[in-house]
Amino acid sequence: MTVRRPAGLAAATVAVLAAAVLLTACDDGAGTGAQPAPTVTVTGAVSAQPTSSGKAAVPGATPTGPLVSQSAGARCAADELKATVQLQEAGSAMVTLTNKGSRTCTLFGYPGYGGLRPDNGADPLPVKREPHPGAPTVITLKPGTTAFSGLKWSSCDKADPSCHVIGGLRLTPPDETKQLTAEVLGLDGKPVLQLPVSAQGLTTGSLQPSNQGVVFAGP
Repeated sequence: MTVRRPAGLAAATVAVLAAAVLLTACDDGAGTGAQPAPTVTVTGAVSAQPTSSGKAAVPGATPTGPLVSQSAGARCAADELKATVQLQEAGSAMVTLTNKGSRTCTLFGYPGYGGLRPDNGADPLPVKREPHPGAPTVITLKPGTTAFSGLKWSSCDKADPSCHVIGGLRLTPPDETKQLTAEVLGLDGKPVLQLPVSAQGLTTGSLQPSNQGVVFAGP
């Protein structure tokens, strides 16, 4: 005699077997010592730092641009500035950048320099940066106000072929490509027509909001 099992009982049996298979698979993972993946908790966000162009830099990346950082829309353009190089002791000068424009702008970093021969021809000079009297700081220049920087060099014999005999300086403000001619004045306040600079070139200090301490000490 054939015994027929109810359809409901067969379905229940299949469900029980499926559950057993699932539990067995879970037990096998635990039995082999496998551990669940650790949970990583982020406790802070890493902020990208702005570059001199105003774009965010990837943390840890090596910077390739100038060592400056400011808002491109607010920075002082070359046309808005007047530059003066006032000689101090032998081989040193105080550089001033005055806002001659009608708007407030900012400066941050180091001036760039190029030499001018007495005939106004370009004289490329090596220029080194030194954080003197301290690291650069953002300077807000209202119309008529001034930023300051130190400049130093070693003198040389004008007859030496490696000596740069310059009659002026071209200055490039931070983050700018346009240059402006800086007026070079002697201790007597009169224009300097010839300035001998050795092959080592110039060393520039950082731009500061005050003239306190910006002049390099003499040799």
